[in-house]
Amino acid sequence: MKITEIKKLKRLYSVKFDEDIPAIANLGNSKSSNKIYVTEDTIVKFRLSKETDYDNSQVKSIIDFANYSYGKNLAIYFISFKFRTSAEVSKYLIEHEVLNKDVSRILIKLQELGLIDDEKYAESFINGKILAAQSGPFSIKQKLIQKGLSDDLIESKLSELFNEEKQLEVAIKIGEKQARAKKARLPLKQLKLKLSQTLVNKGFTYKIAEQALDNLKLEADEDNEQDLLVKEAERVYNRLSQRYEGYDLKHRLSQTLGRKGFDWGDISDILTNFEF
Repeated sequence: MKITEIKKLKRLYSVKFDEDIPAIANLGNSKSSNKIYVTEDTIVKFRLSKETDYDNSQVKSIIDFANYSYGKNLAIYFISFKFRTSAEVSKYLIEHEVLNKDVSRILIKLQELGLIDDEKYAESFINGKILAAQSGPFSIKQKLIQKGLSDDLIESKLSELFNEEKQLEVAIKIGEKQARAKKARLPLKQLKLKLSQTLVNKGFTYKIAEQALDNLKLEADEDNEQDLLVKEAERVYNRLSQRYEGYDLKHRLSQTLGRKGFDWGDISDILTNFEF
């Protein structure tokens, strides 16, 4: 069969033959047709030109390479925006109907070219999180799992780059920032509890969270704590007094303030300012 037309499209070329080609999957289309779609690399590799004769076997080779080349170009476009994992690239190609056999070849080629490297990705991701002082190891691990990296690779790189000493440094930085933002609004006991919860939620162990709090050496500001207690007691009293009275009101007010981290001695003193 002969090529009768080669037409440049936006990203591909359409190649028309003088007779129908047996049904072979070509860029998502598997219907019998006298037209195929190929990449520029395909044009160059097979030196496609009008009036040249090709048999079925040659056409199949052209289509196979065109599918592979198209998928490779898609992958390169996808990773041009930012570093990606093998799993992310694979998912992207499958979503764009690239054949499984081509996905495997493309991943191998990109790895050979150094365009995807899961080990370097893990290293870069972990170092970035450490530098930003935003996350603990468990949070980082979950995010890398979502990126499709293996447990073994993640654990290996975390052990290498984010040991307990480094974790403590990051936890202290996070704790200092949180303490500055919340210290004026919370009594010391509640502040410590909030900081510990924040660090655990960000992926640190309770052990590292407690060590970080010890390093922060937080101290109570008695004047500020007294102001906080007065304001909170008035707010809670106004709310509870609409439903309770007498001993029940006093007990509920006392317990509520205690749960908020205020000193029981200070709570006892402040209760004398209210009518029950």
